[in-house]
Amino acid sequence: MTKAKELQTLIEDEVIPEIEESIDYLFELVDAKKATAEDKEELKETQDLLKAFRQILTDLEKNEIDEEECAELIEEINEMRNYEEEDEL
Repeated sequence: MTKAKELQTLIEDEVIPEIEESIDYLFELVDAKKATAEDKEELKETQDLLKAFRQILTDLEKNEIDEEECAELIEEINEMRNYEEEDEL
């Protein structure tokens, strides 16, 4: 599997669903009028993050990201996810 395909799979199957789940939760807080200013800011940042990952997918489809950059992105995503898991503990 190429790094580009690995990155695409990681983003489509794991990252985007996790981000969408977070967005859904934050929208529930807003709808229930329980969201703090911090929650609202996190919602905006999470929506921006989703846009960024969708842009990466678009760039992958256009072959605008080389294998080395794909490998770096995979590593960064895994580090980000590991940090978030540690943060939850």
